[in-house]
Amino acid sequence: MIRAIFFDFYSVWVPDVFSEYLSLAQKHGPAVAGEVQAAFDKYFQGEVTPEHLADFLRFKLSRPDIDASQFIVKAESISPAVTNFMRNLHGHFVKLGVLANLGPQEYKVLSDYNKQNQLFEVITGPLPLHLKNPLLSQDVFAQALQAIGEPPRSTLVVSGSAAYLQFAQSLGIGALSFAGLPNLQQTLEQILTSEVP
Repeated sequence: MIRAIFFDFYSVWVPDVFSEYLSLAQKHGPAVAGEVQAAFDKYFQGEVTPEHLADFLRFKLSRPDIDASQFIVKAESISPAVTNFMRNLHGHFVKLGVLANLGPQEYKVLSDYNKQNQLFEVITGPLPLHLKNPLLSQDVFAQALQAIGEPPRSTLVVSGSAAYLQFAQSLGIGALSFAGLPNLQQTLEQILTSEVP
């Protein structure tokens, strides 16, 4: 029985600009892709600002159109439809959380948003846990499960990232691919209502 659901932040809550630029970097070769991933990791650890990240990507990808504003998350970016959907999930008596790569500004926006809307029991990832580990590590997932108070078999993750989903499954956590809000609503409703005794 599913008692907790963790949502990835990018791709579920807001568009994933990081994946877009990583895909572009991969077209420049593995060395450039590695450098871009390293820059993203530094950003999510709070070591570089959105402005620094945008400067780096402009230079590395030869894209003068890249602007720091693309990496700034605002509460207005979060769709009211997503908020309403999360509220409806509470009617199924499941705990909700965010388990994601969150830089300092994403974490603050999401925490402030949660204070107003009270949607999540847990908002976490490597930065809030003060871990240098990547998101897809046993330490990060173990601490997230401990924080939400449920074992892997009672937990589901939702993400648009195949690597995220595969990693969760390797730990015995159920995984659901995000393919748009209407599809997610229908699929989760089916899963949660089929479990009612």
